[in-house]
Amino acid sequence: MERASECPYRLTDPEIEHFAQNFDHHDPAFGQDPYPVLRRMQSRSPIVWSNNYGGFWVVTGFDEAHQIYRDYETFATAPSVSVPPGFGHNRPMLPLEVDPPIHGKYRKPLAPLFSPLSIAQLEDRVRVACSRLIDRFIDRNECEFVSELARPLPTEIFVSLLGVPGDEVGDFEEWNFQILHGQHDDPTGMTRDSAGAAARGRLESLLSQRKSEGAHGDDIVSILVRSEIDGRPFTDEEIIDITFLFFLAGLDTVQGEMACQFAFLARNPSHRDLLVEDPMLIPSAIEELLRWEGLTVIGRNVTKAVEVGGALMKAGDKVVIASRAVNRDPRMFDNPDDVDFARSDTRHLTFAVGPHRCIGSHLARLELKVVYEEMHRRIPNYRLRDGFTVTYRTGNVAGVESLPLEWH
Repeated sequence: MERASECPYRLTDPEIEHFAQNFDHHDPAFGQDPYPVLRRMQSRSPIVWSNNYGGFWVVTGFDEAHQIYRDYETFATAPSVSVPPGFGHNRPMLPLEVDPPIHGKYRKPLAPLFSPLSIAQLEDRVRVACSRLIDRFIDRNECEFVSELARPLPTEIFVSLLGVPGDEVGDFEEWNFQILHGQHDDPTGMTRDSAGAAARGRLESLLSQRKSEGAHGDDIVSILVRSEIDGRPFTDEEIIDITFLFFLAGLDTVQGEMACQFAFLARNPSHRDLLVEDPMLIPSAIEELLRWEGLTVIGRNVTKAVEVGGALMKAGDKVVIASRAVNRDPRMFDNPDDVDFARSDTRHLTFAVGPHRCIGSHLARLELKVVYEEMHRRIPNYRLRDGFTVTYRTGNVAGVESLPLEWH
């Protein structure tokens, strides 16, 4: 069984110690070899202090993360500590950056759209889109999995939920990538600002169109136009804030998980073959790999003095929860670095827990399931291209830069 992601660069012991004391999930070097750092941090305490970015706490323990997620009064979401600047807006992203009770009021109108029953009804749409994307490369006997499937599929589904024409998928893909992963090539932030402004501008024009048409449809924007909060309609700014958050969070996390999971399967044919031989294992495989490679780093703000996991926190402190660490907490999981599709307990915090639990988790699981089923049915013997080494991007949502696959 694979224990840690193969990477192009292994950190030296002094580098591991440096990152253990100065945790930096934005540093490319850490991103290529994070697990030795996280294991060292866990060996010391479930919550440790990092000196970077003015100082903040890093949560590596499962129980401690679970407690923090649920205690929204002590650990608030606003102002954001997990999203870097340069998003082309200066307003809170709703409902992420507000806490109960106001959080639930913003979330309530969209909850039915993302319920398990509603998401199940999207399966045919997701499968048609997935099959069409696979059709484009299957006869080549190769593909670049990220750009040809993992990125366009969730973007296409998101665009369809907005009611936007399908030919705009490429624009939303590019804006999303520039905003969330363009910082290393864009030190001034100008490109990210431009992408953020362009995305919000398109959402604003879509909102204007829906309002002029009467907002009778079942797309996200129309639902929000018809919705109320505290007895009044949502303002235009609130609708844009909500849709902008869905645009950022709903695309990148899914494609990051999809690419990382298939990077594992492409390098581990014995695990891949289990799914080819028995597709009934796919749901448990997805949950195990969501646990094994949780990609998010999620921030909170301490509102009052508190002790958690031996850490004495004070009001105003910043906290980040490293999913890659908490999902491999050895106090919670036996052999946490192993991938075991028969694991009896695959609980994880990749989608968080509590009031801010990811509203799109059911859609993410559906998209992953469909891709698993279609790829293993149609291309059961894919593998990583000979001689290629997978590199990982880093940040608040990690992922794979490129994943060239080939098959006979």
